[in-house]
Amino acid sequence: MDRACYEEIAGILHGLLIRLDDRLPGKDITLIAEFIDANELGLALEQLADVLSEDEKPLSPEERANILALVDRMQMDDRVPHALTFCPAR
Repeated sequence: MDRACYEEIAGILHGLLIRLDDRLPGKDITLIAEFIDANELGLALEQLADVLSEDEKPLSPEERANILALVDRMQMDDRVPHALTFCPAR
């Protein structure tokens, strides 16, 4: 992944953290942000989905679409989409 692509995806992930901060514990926000800053973008996205799914936090259609678009763009497996099945519609 080139630097520009990394920066764009990292920015999208940081934006998702901001949008979802009312549904994520502070310690998890900090951990996910650290993953992003360490260039562990896939791990950050997996952790985000795991935390949301553990407590069955609701997602808007746009939030869900944004997360799934990152999965496609990053060519990740089905772990994140599967985790999101536990998150009801908002």
